[in-house]
Amino acid sequence: MNNAQLLNFCTWLEDTDLSQAIQVNDWIVPLVQIIHIFAVCAVGTTLLLVGMKIFDRFMVEKSLNQTIVRFQAVITPALIVLLLTGSVLIIGEPSRSLANWVFQVKMILLLSAIAIFFWIKKISGNENRKDQYSSSAITSNQKILASLLLINLVLIIFAGRWIAYT
Repeated sequence: MNNAQLLNFCTWLEDTDLSQAIQVNDWIVPLVQIIHIFAVCAVGTTLLLVGMKIFDRFMVEKSLNQTIVRFQAVITPALIVLLLTGSVLIIGEPSRSLANWVFQVKMILLLSAIAIFFWIKKISGNENRKDQYSSSAITSNQKILASLLLINLVLIIFAGRWIAYT
């Protein structure tokens, strides 16, 4: 989709009844943003804790797989909330987000963070060693992936804030 088509789509979306309803009710966007930020905090915190586990700074008595399974119960619903609230924010102000290059970068970072998390999860699911609780059971690949995940997380948060200024 080229830039002109994207702008045409944004204009069409802004003119829909749903977008108009979001735009005219002053309370919808702030309320949805609050919920969105809480979901960002939930995902960010759980990913940070998984990263800390990989670097043996958290839940040292549990295996990486146990830690991931525990926190996936938070990540999955929070990602659904992010999808829903993000959709409302996009529908309410499509030109501010869809046509914004920072938003596009944020979405690429988000997709890569999700892919990295599930890659770490897949690797950790193969744990069947006796030393699965020790830091030596964590591979250097998992540490590299955890580093990438945490860097991605910081960049996503910065990009989310930067959207308002571009």
